[in-house]
Amino acid sequence: MQEPHAMPLFTVEVAGRPVLVFSEASRESAQDILVSLIGPDLQEFESDGVAVWDGEAPLAVREADPVETTRWEQGLIEAKEDSAGDEDGPGDGDDFAVFLIDLDEEGEEEDGEEA
Repeated sequence: MQEPHAMPLFTVEVAGRPVLVFSEASRESAQDILVSLIGPDLQEFESDGVAVWDGEAPLAVREADPVETTRWEQGLIEAKEDSAGDEDGPGDGDDFAVFLIDLDEEGEEEDGEEA
């Protein structure tokens, strides 16, 4: 059985919609990371042809619920398997995040196939 993750997990919500789970030492530092790094990055990602964050909708961070925690743990396991042998893999997950929404692939057309 896998040992539990050492640092708490937090969920980022955009306008009340959970979009991302990440690990951070405390809620305060999670909030700082949200403002300084995650928020701006969310503007670069799209879901269904729309930016994940428009730069104006309310952003919030809260403790991840059990379902979100499981999604993060599964994502970390998959990332470790995918990067086996890579020096820059996800490591212990301290700098690892999992999206809870489907993201558009880069270069994907808006009228592409439905998933």
